[in-house]
Amino acid sequence: MTFITFIYKIENDTKTYYGKYCCNYISDDHEELDIEVKYNLLQGLNKYRTQNNLYKLDENNITIGILSFSYGGDIPTFSTNSEIQCFDFYCINLYKQYINGNLL
Repeated sequence: MTFITFIYKIENDTKTYYGKYCCNYISDDHEELDIEVKYNLLQGLNKYRTQNNLYKLDENNITIGILSFSYGGDIPTFSTNSEIQCFDFYCINLYKQYINGNLL
């Protein structure tokens, strides 16, 4: 499995959040890695925020910093599902999104 580990900040919040984006494949002609994860991060955050009666964010409210990229084609790169609890945002294959360890 291929994954991108990243940090992100939300507009005026001083906290740094941690995220992981896991998928089976990332094309070699992708946009920059931060742009690659931004759409799903924004989608997940806004779903969570709507559920908690918070205002929605737009792409200008989020800044992403890539920490690592691991391509799963050469060596095993998977972890147990226990690691989901360690991240503020966790996405598996675009469809399963977790905030603070809870499935959205």
